[in-house]
Amino acid sequence: MEQFMPDRDVALVFNGFLALSMKEKMRLVEKMNEFFDYTDRREVIRKENEDKVHDMVAVREDLVCNCCRK
Repeated sequence: MEQFMPDRDVALVFNGFLALSMKEKMRLVEKMNEFFDYTDRREVIRKENEDKVHDMVAVREDLVCNCCRK
């Protein structure tokens, strides 16, 4: 059974998206389009992104999210 994010979490993520600059929004949308357009590469794209996030978190303890500033 597929589980969905609660509405409050969706609102939080969307609010973070709205807080980005227009260039940041466009870059994010481009990455999301790449994920949805290339169904045969989704797992590769997901893995690459997870590796980038892991590397950032491992190197920087003071990492702050550009969306929610947390």
